[in-house]
Amino acid sequence: MGIVIFFVGALFMGDAFVTENQEFFDTVKKQKAEGYEWHYVGAKPLDNPPVPSLPLQVEGHEPYILWKLKKD
Repeated sequence: MGIVIFFVGALFMGDAFVTENQEFFDTVKKQKAEGYEWHYVGAKPLDNPPVPSLPLQVEGHEPYILWKLKKD
């Protein structure tokens, strides 16, 4: 029974993550269809103007990205 509760909880959390970040996933889908590809850029500050992203953040520091969609 415990494993079932774990998987149901994981499904709800995954769904909440996608729903909360839907703009990011829609942008990725659109840009991939336009020929963009993922490139490792190292730790970079967020774009200005902002592009939908899933930034990383360490306490006491500004959010940053490591990967970015770019068109060759």
